[in-house]
Amino acid sequence: MRHTSRVLRVCRRWARPLSATRFTASGKRALVSLLLLACCSFVGACSDSSGPSAGPLASLVVRSGDGQTALAGTTLPTPIVVVPTDAQGHAIPGEAATFAVIAGGGSLSSASGQAGADGTLTAPAWTLGTSAVPQQLQVTAEGKTTTINASVQTQYAIEIRFFGHALSASQQALFTNAVARLRAVVVGGVPPVDATGADPANCLVTGAAPLAETINGVLIYASIDSIDGPRKILAEAGPCYIRVSNGQSDFRTSIGVMKFDSADIASLAASGNLQEVITHEMLHVLGFGTFWDSTAKNLLINAGLPSVSYVGAGGAAGCRSIGGNITCASTVPVEGSEGGDGTLNGHWRESTFANELMTGFINSGTNPLSAMTIRSLEDLGYTVDAAAADPYGIPGGSLRASGDVVAPVASGSWERPILLSQRPLPTLGLPAIYGSK
Repeated sequence: MRHTSRVLRVCRRWARPLSATRFTASGKRALVSLLLLACCSFVGACSDSSGPSAGPLASLVVRSGDGQTALAGTTLPTPIVVVPTDAQGHAIPGEAATFAVIAGGGSLSSASGQAGADGTLTAPAWTLGTSAVPQQLQVTAEGKTTTINASVQTQYAIEIRFFGHALSASQQALFTNAVARLRAVVVGGVPPVDATGADPANCLVTGAAPLAETINGVLIYASIDSIDGPRKILAEAGPCYIRVSNGQSDFRTSIGVMKFDSADIASLAASGNLQEVITHEMLHVLGFGTFWDSTAKNLLINAGLPSVSYVGAGGAAGCRSIGGNITCASTVPVEGSEGGDGTLNGHWRESTFANELMTGFINSGTNPLSAMTIRSLEDLGYTVDAAAADPYGIPGGSLRASGDVVAPVASGSWERPILLSQRPLPTLGLPAIYGSK
């Protein structure tokens, strides 16, 4: 605007002396008009200019939305805005870009963003994955890329300590994956406990010294070693220390143990189900099935009978959310007739729920972790995120055909609980009133 005003002043100065010059009246008018027309054309060109045009794409700048945190399986709350810019930082309108999840297993509502008139690109809605691992979204335009980071919200801590024979890096990763999966499921913190003097030997753990530490979540000892040879007991797991607050038992495990038979690991890995079995056993350590009876949370009716059922409000609501309005109108069917002692009274009923992860059998193909299992953890006192569930719906009738079950079962039982006396650990500042470490 300053430049335009200056041009107009110059035009006027030129026009005054010309108007005083001795030309014919018509000549004066013609000359002055011609000069003013030229000036106005120049001014118009200046006023219409939108500034320097942007150069070629140099970078993709993240304006907003990076570094967000949300619950697993939910959409990030703040839109992600990216600006394509040239080397001078000018936005480039009309630039197209593609978006893709490159880490964390989440999903996008589309592969393209929404272009703004100012050159910005708003990313499609990003739903985070179902494990507490780094979440990443990549934006690409003309060979240029940038990465957006997000994280899964959780305050629950799980620590794995291996004992016995050394595990390979790939075997250890299976346990780490299970930890990440369950940290996305259980999202609330639990009271820390004073574990000073707690002896892992009470959990059948070998080679580990008594503890002198605080446990903020759950500590799980894990091993792959000999149990009883091939095609018998594949795994055994359970809690061995619980929390105690003001003399009341808190059945959110503080220390537990998982053991897997080395004689069966190779065959289960070949079937593709080893990861699911480890996650299954880790849920037993957290209390699924192991704290359902009358000595703990008292979540069963007709225990020991074929009609045994689960009465926890969270688990029943979770069952109804996956299609069980009739099946789980008031209770959830529990395994009471198939399998051995390690299966009965501590798993969902196979004939009803088929390939759900926490039935007493591992089926071929995938075994989803459902909202029913996640919500059942509420009944033990955990704060959970049901949106972290795998896609699953109750099948119509029994889909367990001959040959479906791939767990190496010989006698009808492939796992068993580790039945240990539950020793108390006091939450910090609140003394236990019974038991010993």
